[in-house]
Amino acid sequence: MVLLFCVSAEGGGVDQGSQSSVLAAREIWSELRAIKNMVGEQEVELQTHRDNVASLEKENQALVSRVSASEEQLTALRAELEVSTLDETGMRSSGTKVAFSAALSSGKFGPYTTETQLVYRRSITNLGGAYSSNTGVFTAPVRGAYYFRFTAMNNKHGEWMAVNLYRNSQRIIHNSKQNDGNTFISNAAVLHLNQGDEVYMRLNENCGLFENDGTYNTFSGFLLYSM
Repeated sequence: MVLLFCVSAEGGGVDQGSQSSVLAAREIWSELRAIKNMVGEQEVELQTHRDNVASLEKENQALVSRVSASEEQLTALRAELEVSTLDETGMRSSGTKVAFSAALSSGKFGPYTTETQLVYRRSITNLGGAYSSNTGVFTAPVRGAYYFRFTAMNNKHGEWMAVNLYRNSQRIIHNSKQNDGNTFISNAAVLHLNQGDEVYMRLNENCGLFENDGTYNTFSGFLLYSM
């Protein structure tokens, strides 16, 4: 009876060990399945991130394309603007509008013993305000090419008339003629002026001019193009 009990006891020990091994294996497989499921979920999440990155890359590429198109449109607009700022001579305009025309007041001028400044007080046009009807001086507001023209008239028979166009202190044009009735002279020039340069007219010594409502004595000019 003692022998049988021992055998039975040993046989029970073997059964309990087998059961423990089975339980341990099941736990391992459960953990492995859990790990596998977690890895699967992470792969799904990773793929979602990849899809989001791909979508963002497409959106970024579309944005780059729109920016490029906008830059091309901006370049085209700038080119159109540059073309629109070209005047009829084909030169670039600064956008500054400069033009004036003025006449002497009615009366007799000269003769004087010295060369005398002519002040054209009747302002006909003065776009840009570069001409002063107080001094008779045009002051260039910008560097560029300017066109100037003047006319002169005298009605005293036998009296000389002579006028001079000046740029700063340099005499550019001298025109003179002896009057034989109602006598007229005129001339014009294109001058390159720097900003601040002055242009004006002077009556030569021992010469005279006459003016009335006919506006015979005029001084005019305008900006051709800036430089």
